[in-house]
Amino acid sequence: MLTAWQPIKSWCGLLRQAALDAALLNVSGMAIPPQAGTTGPRSVGRSAAGLWLDPALCGPDITAVLLGRRPLVLIHAKDHHVANDGDCNTNPRRPWQLLLPPAEQQQLLWRQLERLALLPLRDCSAADGVSWLQELRQGPHLLPAHLSLLEEAPWREAGLRAVPPPEPLEEQLWLLVRQGEETRPAIAALAAQLQERVLRPNPAER
Repeated sequence: MLTAWQPIKSWCGLLRQAALDAALLNVSGMAIPPQAGTTGPRSVGRSAAGLWLDPALCGPDITAVLLGRRPLVLIHAKDHHVANDGDCNTNPRRPWQLLLPPAEQQQLLWRQLERLALLPLRDCSAADGVSWLQELRQGPHLLPAHLSLLEEAPWREAGLRAVPPPEPLEEQLWLLVRQGEETRPAIAALAAQLQERVLRPNPAER
């Protein structure tokens, strides 16, 4: 399994080269009302992906299978305090920033957060968790992520804290596969397994 931050086109290129059998991708943005019939894995055509995942980024030979979606929180280092009233700008000399993957990797999230103008945005192109933690601690920074991130190493040992975002955020999870392979038993089983594992409710969300 390869874990890395890469643009969608890069993952699709690796699929075309048969370097990967599938790619698990997250697309983050403002929360939207749930739609009927989206509880199980399903392939999404060129007209159905909407704002979340532009099929043009994948190309006609790559199929995107929607696994589901889950809410995001804002994670920060405990050294940096967030006021109880939600005011993050507690130090005018070092204003809070939202720490995000580069815009080419999360285009929708960048576009929507820039429109909201809640906090300045800062990008991080690191591919490993240790480097992300270092950036987070050099803040004050807020990282939009799912609560389950705090259960994984090295995040679990970092003593991070989570606060709700001022506007609801969520991520959609997609499985990218070569066109025609989404019906293979192995890919269908993988999609079902990922949906059960990745979308399992976090105890803190219950």
